[in-house]
Amino acid sequence: MKRLLLFFYLIFLLNISNAQFFQTGQDPASIKWRQINTENFQLIYPDYYELQSQKLAFVLEKVYNYGSYSLNHKPKKISVILHTQTVKSNGLVAWAPKRSEFYTTPHQGIYPQDWLEQLALHEFRHVVQIDKLNERLPGIIKLLLGESGTALVFGAYLPWWFIEGDAVVTETALSNYGRGRFPSFLMEHKAQVVEKGNYKYDKAYNGSYKDFVADHYKLGYYMVGETRKQFGSEVWDSVLNRVGKKPFSLNPFNKTLKQSTGLNKVELYNSVFENLRNQWIKADENFVSIKFDVKSPKNKTYTNYKYNHWLNDTTLVSYKTSLNKIPSFVVLSKTREEKNIFYPGVIFNESVNYRDELIVWSEQIPDLRWSHSGKSLIRIFNINTREIIELQPEFKCFSPSLSHDKKSVAVVETDFGSNNYLTIYSVTSGKLIKRIQTKNNNYLFSPEWLNDIEIAVVLLTAKGKRLAKINIETEEVEVLVEQDLGEIKHLKYSENNIYFISSYSGKNGLYKYNQLSKEIQFLYEPRFGAESPAISGLNSKIALSNYTSDGFQIIELSNIKENATRFESVNKASYLLADELAGQEMGIPDFSYPDTLNFASKKYSKVSNLINFHSWAPAFVNVNTYEIVPGASLMSQNKLGTAETILGYKWDVAEKTGKFFAGYTFKGWYPVFDIEINSGKSASEYLLIEQTKNQNGDVVQQDTSLQRYTWKHTTAEFGIKVPLNLTKGVFGRLLQPEVQYDYSFYDHDSSTPEHFFKGNFQSLSYRLYFHQLLKQSSQDVFPNFGLIIDGSYRHSPTGKNDLGSVLAGQSILYLPGFLANHGVKIYSGIQDKKISDTFSFSEAIRYPRGWGKRNTTRMKSLALDYKLPLFYPEWSVGGIIYIQRVKASLFGDYASLNGYVYHDGEITGTYNKNISSLGIELSGDVNFMRFYAPTEIGFRASYIPELGNVYFDFLFSIDFDSL
Repeated sequence: MKRLLLFFYLIFLLNISNAQFFQTGQDPASIKWRQINTENFQLIYPDYYELQSQKLAFVLEKVYNYGSYSLNHKPKKISVILHTQTVKSNGLVAWAPKRSEFYTTPHQGIYPQDWLEQLALHEFRHVVQIDKLNERLPGIIKLLLGESGTALVFGAYLPWWFIEGDAVVTETALSNYGRGRFPSFLMEHKAQVVEKGNYKYDKAYNGSYKDFVADHYKLGYYMVGETRKQFGSEVWDSVLNRVGKKPFSLNPFNKTLKQSTGLNKVELYNSVFENLRNQWIKADENFVSIKFDVKSPKNKTYTNYKYNHWLNDTTLVSYKTSLNKIPSFVVLSKTREEKNIFYPGVIFNESVNYRDELIVWSEQIPDLRWSHSGKSLIRIFNINTREIIELQPEFKCFSPSLSHDKKSVAVVETDFGSNNYLTIYSVTSGKLIKRIQTKNNNYLFSPEWLNDIEIAVVLLTAKGKRLAKINIETEEVEVLVEQDLGEIKHLKYSENNIYFISSYSGKNGLYKYNQLSKEIQFLYEPRFGAESPAISGLNSKIALSNYTSDGFQIIELSNIKENATRFESVNKASYLLADELAGQEMGIPDFSYPDTLNFASKKYSKVSNLINFHSWAPAFVNVNTYEIVPGASLMSQNKLGTAETILGYKWDVAEKTGKFFAGYTFKGWYPVFDIEINSGKSASEYLLIEQTKNQNGDVVQQDTSLQRYTWKHTTAEFGIKVPLNLTKGVFGRLLQPEVQYDYSFYDHDSSTPEHFFKGNFQSLSYRLYFHQLLKQSSQDVFPNFGLIIDGSYRHSPTGKNDLGSVLAGQSILYLPGFLANHGVKIYSGIQDKKISDTFSFSEAIRYPRGWGKRNTTRMKSLALDYKLPLFYPEWSVGGIIYIQRVKASLFGDYASLNGYVYHDGEITGTYNKNISSLGIELSGDVNFMRFYAPTEIGFRASYIPELGNVYFDFLFSIDFDSL
């Protein structure tokens, strides 16, 4: 039992370590920053983003009272940092240090509301959640841990379905839309529950490698919303109060939930989804579908076919994603035979289109250095010739559409100042032809060429999304349908008809707008949801993606004309849960921006804000190495994420000595600078032999004792590295050159033996690292192909004492295994080391597993691993452990060693030795105590043929990147 408690204490400490810094990346160093300070917010933004920041400051102040109402808490002032050059569309709230970050570029999948308004509603609710918890925490936690104490309690006790579900409920209740009125957001659970039944809580929350599981945003909307519907909004207010006030109790979240509802979280999940199951099955029993033919093959795992296109009358092209394979474009024959034709990189949401034999899409290209920057790349692939054309647009662009003559491509483009355009580029030259901005700077979706001068678009207005067209010669915008059709996307044009997907009926179904008659027809209502229509010539064939619990399948519709319904006969969807939740709030905030309003703004100095101490701990915590030892530490991270500082004192329990520590990392320039200083005492022991002699000088007694001694020891490290992100297409690439200077000083104190070294060592290290790794599917244990090359050289060119040198090179090659999701890893390394008279550098390459290290002058190393998933048990034991996957790895290691033989400190010869080991690693991907971050735990058994012995090692790691 003590060992079990110690294990969970280790997980707790690692969570403390992870909570110290939450780093999202850096913006380009060239950006000059400004700030607006309102009563409740500090906005930090690039100087060219003044107008949008003024509006956002107004929106945030508007949201303040509305977003805090149902949790009965008014949070303290918080900083909001705006990242305007990134191609990502996201937002977050973090508490170590305390701030919110908005990624201002909208994406093609947003619901019908301004993107910054969406972010404000959703992210501010997170601010309310965390600040409420923080205010109610016992002072001792904040006194001992600072802001990281709040982050730790928040992440440890509150399930992610509550954190995100409450925010989704809020964005839905405080607007006319929100994801709670988004059928594509709601359909995944419906399909799963109706077709497969309810999953157990641990699977529904922690996920699965075997089956698709809807994310915690969707799970949380139902859990939080249905609970509010049945028990009132005050339930979650009580839960946050209790968790904040009683963080030392065993499970305050469950206890308060039980008091308020009579159910713990597992029982609540079962109750909510059993009720939903009854509702959904009853509705499904009344559903009658029109006839269709399935055109995609049946797959063993969850698979989606989206963005469809008729290549000819019998052949379809689609974009395929699945749990067991990386995304690819595929061709499907009449007999449902499938062929991969191209593996793209990271495709933006709703950004694939076609024109005859051409596929066009917008792909994400990261910036070479800056995480909060990036590019869009337009790629055009010819299915027949396999040729690729690439266009580099000026700004971030999405949803490309090729003209009928294939000479131009229209894209939705957004610049760094959040100006939105319909932009036309030349396919042949890549040059800009025209850029059109609407009078109200409307964001646009899904452009589709109607003819040479008109393009149909979805227009985001203050009243929602509207079907419209733009004349690219006159730049005139004409709204085709004034009525609110809900969510509109995936426009396709054929023979005077604009086909599109709309959520009007409560499901994403297929509609058609006729340009001549101005009439809308409802063509297909799916069981759960539909997307990506493909129209063949003369409207003779219609295919689209039809959602099931096993993913989107491609279907071909039959008898469309006979089954078409006039739009006037279609009942507009009602969202009863969303409406009831809205009734528990203050209403919908009015974001109409007054022209006369202007907040004072001023420069935000990067230099004067480099230091921002936010957390501390009664232990020494190094977040870079996950080192946690007795001592004390103080952490700083600036709000822009460019500077990190750790100050502390660490105590070595074994040596009974302590050292002061100071570490500083600066990431605000192209190179990354690291400085680390340790200063204090070190200790060791030596054998003291005392002899007693008689009068004749003979030894009559000899006593041996261990004598402890200490010395003063100071080390300093200064490193420079340049991480260059070369990722493009299906491969992730990183090139990183590094240089590091190390200084180590030894001095005596009163107990240090005279012969002990006194002086300093200095060394320089050079390293060049490169990797190229193929994307992995969810079920892959290794990339199917990848290469890592790592070369280094370390020597001591300065100082009086020579440490010798070590030159090393190592590589890893990843290859596919014999079966799907199996993998092979081949490691090789070679090292030459020059040993000085007294000291030498440590080994730089790998030893065979199970062997202890020894000093060498030359070493060659080779290792082979074959890794495979054994099974996906999805076992859970009382909320303590949930085992998602069990893996095995067979390995064989070999090394050739050359070195010196020593006797009494003198070199007496050389040796050559070959060593090897064989073994197996068994591990599981598990979740402990329902922590969302997955843990890999297992053991390694290494057999040493030369010795005939087996050695065991414990394997343990936590994937914090998944949070």
